[in-house]
Amino acid sequence: MGGKARRRLQKQMLDATDKQITAYREEQAIQRDVLAKQKDEYRQFQFKNPYADMENQYAGMKNQYAGMKNQYAGMENTYEDLTVNKQAADFQMEQGAQQRSNIMGSLRGAAGSSGIAGLAQQLANQGQLQARQVSADIGQQESRNQMMSARGAANIQQMERRGASAVDMAQRQGASAVDMAQRQGAGAADMAQRGGDAMVQSAEMQRQSTLLGIEYGGMQGANAGVQAAYGNQMSAYGASAQMVGSQMGMWGNIIGGGLSGLSDRKLKKNINKIGESPSGLNIYSFEFKNSKYGKGLFQGVMSDEVPQDVVGTRDGYDTVDYSKLDVEFKQI
Repeated sequence: MGGKARRRLQKQMLDATDKQITAYREEQAIQRDVLAKQKDEYRQFQFKNPYADMENQYAGMKNQYAGMKNQYAGMENTYEDLTVNKQAADFQMEQGAQQRSNIMGSLRGAAGSSGIAGLAQQLANQGQLQARQVSADIGQQESRNQMMSARGAANIQQMERRGASAVDMAQRQGASAVDMAQRQGAGAADMAQRGGDAMVQSAEMQRQSTLLGIEYGGMQGANAGVQAAYGNQMSAYGASAQMVGSQMGMWGNIIGGGLSGLSDRKLKKNINKIGESPSGLNIYSFEFKNSKYGKGLFQGVMSDEVPQDVVGTRDGYDTVDYSKLDVEFKQI
C-alpha cells in the first residue's frame, strides 16, 4: 500500500472516530437533560405515611352496661297488704247471739226470774267464750299474714341484692372490656403509624439511592461511550502504526536479504493464486504464519515455482530476489 493510500485510510479512520465522539457527546447531553428531568420529578415526589391520621376505632366506645338498672329494685311485697277475713267471725258471733236469744225466749216462761237470771249469766259466759275464740282465730290470721309479709320482704330484699350485684359486675366487666379495647386500639394505631413512618423513611432512602444510581449510571454510560470513541480513535492510530510497522518489517526483510523476500511456501498460509506475470509466473496472495515476518496480506511468488538462479537461503528458508523477476512483492 502506497503512502498516499495509507494517509488517506488513516484520515478516514480518524474522521470516523471524531464523528463518533461528537455523536456520543451529543447523546450524552441529551441523556443528561432527560436524567435531570427524571431526577427532579423523583426528587419532588412526596412520600406520605398512609397511617399518619389513623385514629383509635375504640376511642369513643361506651360501656353498654353503664345505664343498666336493677330489675328487682322497685319490686313490691305482695303479702304486705293482706287483710283478715272477718265475715266468718261476724257470722259466728251473730249465730251465737241468735242461739242465746232463742234459748232465753223458750225458757223465759218455764224458769222463774231467778232461773232466768242464772241462765242469762250462763249464756253471757258462753258469748264471752265464743268472742275470745273468734278473737283468737283473727289473731292467728293476722300472725300468718305478718309471717307471709316478712317472707315476701326477705325475698324481695334478697332479689334486689342479687340484681344489684349482677348490675355492678356487668358494669365492671363492661368498663374493663372498653378499657382493654381502647388500649389495644391505641396500640394498633401507634404501631401502624410507626410502621408507616418506617415505610416513608425506607422509601426516602431508596429514592436517594436511586437518584445516586441514576446519576452514576448516566455518567458511566456517557463516559463509556466517550471512552469507546477514544478507544476507536486509538485503535485507528494503532492500525496505522501497525501497517507502517508491517511495511517496515517487510522492507527490512527485503533490504536485509539484498532485495530478497522470504518466499518459502513453508512460512506462508492462506495461499491463493490471484494472477500471472507477463513472463508467466504465478502471482499469489498470502499471509505469514509468523507475524515477525510481516502482518496482513501480501503479494508475491512461491520459491519452488521460479527459476532457481533467483532463489537464495536465509535461516534455513528460501528467499527470492524480486529485482530479477517481473513480479512485485508488496502488502495488499
